[in-house]
Amino acid sequence: MRKIIFLLAVMFLFGFYNTGNSTVIDDTIAVVNNEPITVVDLFKTMQFYQIKSPDTALSKAIEDKLVIQRAKKLHLSIDKNEYQQLKNRFITKKRLELLNHAGLKRGDLEKFLKLQMLKRKIISYVVRDNLMVTDEQIKKQYLENKERFKTSGAIHLYEIAFNYDKADETDQQFKASKWLVDIKNGKISFISAAKKLGFNNFDMGWIESKQIYPSFYNIVKKLKIGEVYGLVRTKSQFLIIKLVGRRKPHLIPLAKVKDRIRATLINRNIAAAFTRWIDTLKQYASIHIYEK
Repeated sequence: MRKIIFLLAVMFLFGFYNTGNSTVIDDTIAVVNNEPITVVDLFKTMQFYQIKSPDTALSKAIEDKLVIQRAKKLHLSIDKNEYQQLKNRFITKKRLELLNHAGLKRGDLEKFLKLQMLKRKIISYVVRDNLMVTDEQIKKQYLENKERFKTSGAIHLYEIAFNYDKADETDQQFKASKWLVDIKNGKISFISAAKKLGFNNFDMGWIESKQIYPSFYNIVKKLKIGEVYGLVRTKSQFLIIKLVGRRKPHLIPLAKVKDRIRATLINRNIAAAFTRWIDTLKQYASIHIYEK
C-alpha cells in the first residue's frame, strides 16, 4: 500500500511541481532522527539519482540524511574553492535545462553537489583503514579473472577515403580506382598518396578486432602485413586500406594492469565499508516511515 501511495504522490508532483503550483502539499513520509523527509524530497532524490522506484529512492534519501547528520556531528565541511570548481564544471546550461525540465532547480542541484562532496569526505573519514590492498590480493584477483585481461587482438590500418553521393558516385569511384592502381604498382607510396590527396589523418592507429564491423574485418583478416586493398565500399565512401600491423589476442601481463586491479579492489573495499557503516547508522538511528 505504501508503495502505491508513493507512486501517486510522485505522479502528483510530476503534474504540479514543474508549474510552480504553490498548492502542492509537501507531506512528510519519513522522519530520521527527528528530521523529516518529504514527498518533494523523495521526488528530488528520484530525479537527481535517476531512480525509478519510490522505495529505493526513500532508502537513498534516508542514507543521505544520515550522512548529513553524521557530517555535522563530526564537524566536517566542504572546501569552498573545490566546490566552486566542481559547480563551474558540472552545472552547465544544458544540464540545467534538462534538470528544469525534470522539475529540479539550480538550488536543488547545488544542494546535491554539496551532499556528494560531503559524502566523499565522510567516506574517506570512515573507510581510511580499508584502503590497503596487498600484492597477494592483486595477484589472486588477476589469476581468478584472466579472461578480463585478455585482448581481442588488434590491427593497425592506414586508410584513404573518397566521399561520394549520388551525384558524383561514379566519378569518385573512378578517381579512387586510379589511385589504387598507382599505389599497388608502386608509382606512389600509400603515405605520399594520402598526403597528396590531403589526408593527414590517414593513420587509423591500432584498432581492437571487436571494434571492427564483421564484414570489414573479414576483409582485413585475410590481408598480409603491408598489403594494400581496395576498393572497400561503404554507404558514403570508397576506401583504400593498407594493413600496417597485426597483434594476436594475448593475456596482458600483471605488471601492466596491477594499478587498475588495485584501484578496483580499493573501490570495492570502500563500497563495502561504507555500506557497513550506513547499516550501523540505520541500526542505531531513530527512523520512522509513515505507512499510508
